[in-house]
Amino acid sequence: MLETPVVVGIGSICIGFVFFMLAALGARLRWTKKLTITFFAVAIVFMTIIPVIGAVGFAA
Repeated sequence: MLETPVVVGIGSICIGFVFFMLAALGARLRWTKKLTITFFAVAIVFMTIIPVIGAVGFAA
């Protein structure tokens, strides 16, 4: 069975990937720059910051 930090990390990276793909789609379809950058920033948060905080928080 997977432990909680692993599940949080995998789920967060999957959600981040969806936001990254939305940012890429927005760049190709010429959505507003603000919306595309927001999707990209949210993707970075979900793919890096949340998994690290989850791993450190559950390890303590």
